[in-house]
Amino acid sequence: MLQRKMLMSIASVLVLVALIAGATMAWFTDSETVAATFTAGTVDVGITDPTDIDIVNPGDIINFGAEEDAGYNYVRGQGSYDRELQITYEGSKAAYVRVLVGAGWATEDEESVLPNTNISIQDVAGDNWILLPGQVDGKYVFELNGILNGSGEGFGDFDLADVANLPFTVTINGAGTGNAYQGAALDMDFEVQAIQAANNGTNPFNQYVPET
Repeated sequence: MLQRKMLMSIASVLVLVALIAGATMAWFTDSETVAATFTAGTVDVGITDPTDIDIVNPGDIINFGAEEDAGYNYVRGQGSYDRELQITYEGSKAAYVRVLVGAGWATEDEESVLPNTNISIQDVAGDNWILLPGQVDGKYVFELNGILNGSGEGFGDFDLADVANLPFTVTINGAGTGNAYQGAALDMDFEVQAIQAANNGTNPFNQYVPET
């Protein structure tokens, strides 16, 4: 009799455990998974290619950043040319921008290089570009005086439309340009560089030279 009661008690306990387990499994459940793609920003800068000048003479002045004129203007030894030079920017990130300007002479046979000490490059006052003292790799450096906005970041100082034009002048010193320069070519090259800007005001050009 006692054994039968014990068996019934055990059976009751098992039924209760099963009910509890069944009730636990009966709770409503749900889950959801989402995915996100994070795309890196871009820094994409370019520069226009100014048209070549057929002939230059001692005392000539070449004005960059201005609409190209009809040709050579000769006034008492002071030749003047206009050549467009503008930067482009299609990056999404705000950026610091600078332009490196190189200038040198090469003879007709291109076997020797003449000194470029008779060439001077001057900044144009009143714009948003600064001609820095000294040179980088033998080139003059024009740096944008602030941050250029990107298509996806607007904390910078300038929009491209306000600073695309880079004006400066190149003067060929008459007294320093002797007969050795007859037939020589004035070769100029322009390199634009951009580095993503952080909104902490630190210009990374002071510590880093971008790949070319």
